[in-house]
Amino acid sequence: MRRKAKWPILLSLILVLSIVLAGCSSGKKDESGNKSSEGNGQLADKQVLNISENADIPSLNWTKITDNVSSTYLNYITSGLMRMNDKLQPQPDMAESMPKVSSDKKTYTFKLRKDAKWSDGSPVTANDFVYAWRKMVDPKTASQYAFIFSSANIKNAAKIEDKNSPLFGKVDQLGVKALDDHTLQVTLEKPTPFFISLMANASFLPQKKEFAEKQGDKLGQEPQNLLFNGPFKLTKWNHGSGWTLEKNKQYWNAKNISLDQVNVKVLKQVSTGVNLYNAGKLDASPALDSAFVNQYKNKKDEFHTSLQSGTFFLYLNEKKNPALKNANIRKAISMSIDRKSMTDSLLGDGSIPANYIVPKDFAKGPDGKDFRSYAPNGFNGYNPKEAKKLWEKGKKELGIKSLKLELMAQDSDKSTKQNEYIANQIEKNLPGVNVTVNKQPWGNYLKLLNSGNYEMANSGWNPDYVDPMTFLDLWTTDNPQNSMSYSDKKFDKLIEEANNLGAEPQKRWNKMQEAEKLLIEKDQAIVPLFQEGVAHAIKPYVKGLEYPAFGARTGFLNAKILKH
Repeated sequence: MRRKAKWPILLSLILVLSIVLAGCSSGKKDESGNKSSEGNGQLADKQVLNISENADIPSLNWTKITDNVSSTYLNYITSGLMRMNDKLQPQPDMAESMPKVSSDKKTYTFKLRKDAKWSDGSPVTANDFVYAWRKMVDPKTASQYAFIFSSANIKNAAKIEDKNSPLFGKVDQLGVKALDDHTLQVTLEKPTPFFISLMANASFLPQKKEFAEKQGDKLGQEPQNLLFNGPFKLTKWNHGSGWTLEKNKQYWNAKNISLDQVNVKVLKQVSTGVNLYNAGKLDASPALDSAFVNQYKNKKDEFHTSLQSGTFFLYLNEKKNPALKNANIRKAISMSIDRKSMTDSLLGDGSIPANYIVPKDFAKGPDGKDFRSYAPNGFNGYNPKEAKKLWEKGKKELGIKSLKLELMAQDSDKSTKQNEYIANQIEKNLPGVNVTVNKQPWGNYLKLLNSGNYEMANSGWNPDYVDPMTFLDLWTTDNPQNSMSYSDKKFDKLIEEANNLGAEPQKRWNKMQEAEKLLIEKDQAIVPLFQEGVAHAIKPYVKGLEYPAFGARTGFLNAKILKH
């Protein structure tokens, strides 16, 4: 899922995504070497957490979201079949237990909790999932995330989404049905190793048909246009400035949630958030960059860093700017950027340089090795001399002497700094290239990105499930997330072959590694930048506040406030 860039971009999501209970302040050792202790203090009378985000929520309509901010908070107010734990393992949420799986690994049967309720008092039923899933894949809905049902290999999903198929638009043929009010059966086209983890993704959340249809286009736009079955309810939403969540006492696991209220402020400038944190108005700082890390790095009880599973990169739109169709130009851009200086000096938050799209320490293969083991350093990294050679070669091939490029980015403070750095690097190492940074508010940035109305865009991706495919199938020719007109028949075939090898995990793994190498080393379809790290200052009286490596931007299901 696209991620709201901490400095420019987008990731996601996403994780799209699911709420992970992993983090840096849960008593585990973090990347900085500090160890945060849980402590044995008494709980404060008021269990209220005050935090910030650097962007507003664009929408809480499950069919419209593509970003990690929306998916994070949608997953707090709505619960799906599964929710991820701190070991990147799916755990039952609306499902009362793990599903029963058929011997051919193509049929999953989920039993729902009989005590699960919507905030209007009505039960959460299997038909709520059937309705929501059919709505997602319906071509009339035009959801940017409909592709994930095909990625999950749910029966007939790809055909329902294919306008050339006899099943186009026939959502009743989707491989999901309610056997009774509390039994949901899902049928797959083929074995899919990551299917259960996908059930924690926001695209697979339930919706009550009667309520959703009554709301129409207003669904997910205001608190009164929402029903809740998750751990929290959205009670206030001041668009552009913040929102308030309150504990949902009807949630099946409410007794194990300490927080009664979470107040979120939208702050585009890190300095504003730091000032509010120092003044005691926020319980955790915004994500810190190098300008503020030094203020806290020696405060072991407050400073925390962790390496995330999101990777950031530049989209290169071959349709919008014809020069970007040239592979040598694309490779020259990649090799002109010093990523280590960017992560060490500009970011300073635990992020690491990346010349790859599938992150380190994210997914292990059948042999137990990390996906990155075959190419730990990635491809086409910083090499200014080679970049100049490729630039000269590309100029001759195109018959040009100079090149103007526009880099679209978010308008946050961090984004501005990062994108100015990238533009400077390209101009410095590729004489004759001029890069203009086009800053856009987050919502408009997403619209322009999704519509392909940009030349280059600083973006990123958070995994939707724990498998390399969540990063790789984005770049197939027909994937709606591929808004840059990249198309390679061999790459498409490799992804198709990998998708057909669910019963042969090692062969599948090898195909995915071959696909990544083609995507970046040969084609340089995108320009990887870094694997995200996050650094935060957290008040010592806040325990269990987490910044998960996968899924949610912020994890507070385990958080509690001690007397102070």
